[in-house]
Amino acid sequence: MHILFLALGLGVLGLAGVIPPGDPVDDPELLDSYPKPDTAYYRYLKERRSKCVGDGAKLAEPVSMKIRERAYSFTGPTLSLQGKDPDGVVSLGVLGAVKDFGDESRQALTLFLDRFEKEKVDAVLLLGDIATSEFELTKILLFCARRGWPVLALIGNSESRAGFNRAVLAALRASPNIINMDIVRRVDLGGAVLVSLPGYLDRRFVHQRSGCTYKARDVRHLDKWTEGAGGPVVLVSHGPPLGQGPQALDYAAEGGNVGDPDLAEFMREHKIPFGLFSHILEAGGRSVDGAGQPVAPGKWSPRLDLNVGSANPLLWQLNGGKVSCGMAAVFRVKDQQASFTPLASPCPQ
Repeated sequence: MHILFLALGLGVLGLAGVIPPGDPVDDPELLDSYPKPDTAYYRYLKERRSKCVGDGAKLAEPVSMKIRERAYSFTGPTLSLQGKDPDGVVSLGVLGAVKDFGDESRQALTLFLDRFEKEKVDAVLLLGDIATSEFELTKILLFCARRGWPVLALIGNSESRAGFNRAVLAALRASPNIINMDIVRRVDLGGAVLVSLPGYLDRRFVHQRSGCTYKARDVRHLDKWTEGAGGPVVLVSHGPPLGQGPQALDYAAEGGNVGDPDLAEFMREHKIPFGLFSHILEAGGRSVDGAGQPVAPGKWSPRLDLNVGSANPLLWQLNGGKVSCGMAAVFRVKDQQASFTPLASPCPQ
């Protein structure tokens, strides 16, 4: 097995080229002067930079990637922790619909990332609608990645597929711990296996001409990544599956239940225990079990779907009457069960 170690930190990168002064989080154009990573992972993504759903092609043989002192095996479409999670609990910091990197959004992200640090998460998941602008998308990826976690990012209904891939490739010059889950379809964290469905189901709500609209066949083909996963599967996608009634994760104020029926059927037929979603912002912060019944924060459940909502601090009216000024969650998997802790950014007085 070839060994490929990803060293974090600008000082190490500086050995391969001249690093200009300044912070690329503030000015991503600085990344143009950073050396391109000479790694199998970077090359694999670059070859697929026009795609929004990975083709599943494997490397000739796996390579090893080291992220935050943990060793992973990378095959192309999969990334797997070598061994089990050290404490037996896989913890994810989950962010949906960040949308921009204005001052208020940066403050909210800082609050959430600080909490993720306190909760000792194993990875951070960005569930699409990260930003419409490629420039701001690059900033957000870098900002979330600078603490060293694996940052698992997938496209939603706002980003351009080429812009999303370019932003990831640019950010990798400074932060090699960013994982493009449009192309890397399965990430095994040693106690939970994340399987991605990139994009959104309805072309009418994909905001850019070169956005990512997945098809029914893409849902059917998820079995390629869920079968033989070796651990409980967490299906991650921007849009939720079809639910029933106003308590569901997909209940839109003006449209009713607008989730994906094919995704709901797939999860039922394949007995997928866990799912993480966003998109329907007014349904944010809601969680349900397999029967569509609410699951309380902190309660461990063998079946749990969560709409994490939007991390953006813009005031948003939630189903049920409450107002959100940005929300996120810490999602945990242990011994075939999951639980979550909701996080909220305070509204201005």
